[in-house]
Amino acid sequence: MRDFLENYELYEEYLLLEGYTLNNEHYTDYSEFRSQRFEYFCPKERSNRPFELEFPNSILNTLKSRVSPNMFNHEYNTIPEENFIDEKLDYTFWILGNCQSCNKHKIHFLLNVFSNKPISNIRDNIRNIRLDKRHENNFPNTNIYIRKIGCSDIKKVEVDKAISKHFDRESNNWLFKAKSLLKLRMGIGAFAYFRRIIEKELINIINEIKELPDSESNEIQKLLDKYHANKTTSTIYENIYAYLPNSLKELGENPIKLLYKQTSGGLHSISEEECLKRANSIEIILEFTIRKIQEEKSEIKSMKDAIKKLKS
Repeated sequence: MRDFLENYELYEEYLLLEGYTLNNEHYTDYSEFRSQRFEYFCPKERSNRPFELEFPNSILNTLKSRVSPNMFNHEYNTIPEENFIDEKLDYTFWILGNCQSCNKHKIHFLLNVFSNKPISNIRDNIRNIRLDKRHENNFPNTNIYIRKIGCSDIKKVEVDKAISKHFDRESNNWLFKAKSLLKLRMGIGAFAYFRRIIEKELINIINEIKELPDSESNEIQKLLDKYHANKTTSTIYENIYAYLPNSLKELGENPIKLLYKQTSGGLHSISEEECLKRANSIEIILEFTIRKIQEEKSEIKSMKDAIKKLKS
């Protein structure tokens, strides 16, 4: 739970309980989430501070009004009927994260808990669902997940300065939008902006790689000449790996080719889930490549400055 509360973005699914059985049926009601602890940024303290989950008064009053005082005791194997949709666990609730340092700032979370498969048979006109011990083995490969569908303290989208310095205003705007959509789990939009960046910037990146001392500049220039003569060819992306500096060969794969491949194929033929997966991978590979270029440039500058001082 701590990892989920601290690091997961809106709509990103977190595996809360793997292997649901009647002997392992936690998180089937929101009463179980009280007192979970995590760290988060507190604007009053201006730093990360410990937080603890607590229910707002309106939710506490609802809990107190429940019919059975033992409603949430697992000995009774009881789950509120309203926590099911089509026999699957599916409920949403509001909970607060209270800063344990200032005891003033509160984060509002709207959380959704759901199972991937049915976990009980619902009978009509029964307020509470009592699980039958005989059905204990009737839930194979059934898991319970949680996701944030609302949060009052969304972390700001930040672009690494080393990356932003590499791009012009237009590409930085696309990068910010791509990262913002990734945080919202909007795969198609994020992927579309990353594709724009690759289409515009990949040749510029290759030109910068060519200037690095550990790269084979003459061979890269030949590939660039061939590309400029016929921009429909992908030869430059396919064959550049052999001439890259060692720092860009650490992956054991051709990062330039991996990025280029994302610009081929129709965008709308790819599912939302696949777009999200690709966008996440592009972000990592693109930023890795640019950081390596920047690191080598920085090392060259340091060496030149040191040589200049020795000669002075």
